[in-house]
Amino acid sequence: MAKKTATPPLEQNLYVKELLEVLKTHDPTRLEYLKDMIENTARIEQQLAAAVAEVAVMRRELAAIRDESHPIRNAMKNTIAGIQDKIQALNGQLETLKATIINGCKDTLTAFKEHGALALNEITKYFKIKPALEKIARVSSQAAKENDNSIIQIERISKEYHKAGKHIKNIGRALTGKELITSMKPVGKVAKTIEAPYKAARACNLAIRDAARGALKSLTRLEKIAEHPKSMKEQIETAAKQAAAHNARNTPDKVIAAPTVDI
Repeated sequence: MAKKTATPPLEQNLYVKELLEVLKTHDPTRLEYLKDMIENTARIEQQLAAAVAEVAVMRRELAAIRDESHPIRNAMKNTIAGIQDKIQALNGQLETLKATIINGCKDTLTAFKEHGALALNEITKYFKIKPALEKIARVSSQAAKENDNSIIQIERISKEYHKAGKHIKNIGRALTGKELITSMKPVGKVAKTIEAPYKAARACNLAIRDAARGALKSLTRLEKIAEHPKSMKEQIETAAKQAAAHNARNTPDKVIAAPTVDI
């Protein structure tokens, strides 16, 4: 199966850039929340790339274990496959998220050009990204837990491996009259080396989870702004009163239109 080409970063998209400029002029508050959503999406993308790099490191560490019967080697083969599945799922959700944000920007711009700045009050209806963000947060959180379980498993296998080795050594020492080994070695060098990319992958997954949650918070703030249409109505009424006051001070043939209200 051919690898699906990833779309360019959101900040390079023409619709995204145009909407940010519109909000910069007409609605600085919504601008900040939308920028935060886009920046958190970029963080998810960056961390996923880092996770892919860590899988490559895991594969190198796996290849370095020459003993095919080594229990850690067998455990790694299974967990690498699981990590790859999670990365693939997250990449799919990321592409869905980016496409939805781009379409949201496009639809918002269309509404803005047709209805003016008042259309920005309903911006969240064009950004149906909550399901994708929630799934990314859920999948990455689960992936981090699986990374933890893998680290625990590697340490357990390593200890058992050393324990078995100690017993074998003690048989030989007993036969030669040497003192038996009683202390246990800490986690072996091989295990520590292998644990490193798992720990890095866990850090990536936790960062992805936090970025998705951050984007969800910004989306929630946008939704809360839209829940208060009364304030928008009051601004329109104020603008109408200002226009009436201007018109009252001018001749009938010099009527001033109501000023544009940026919401």
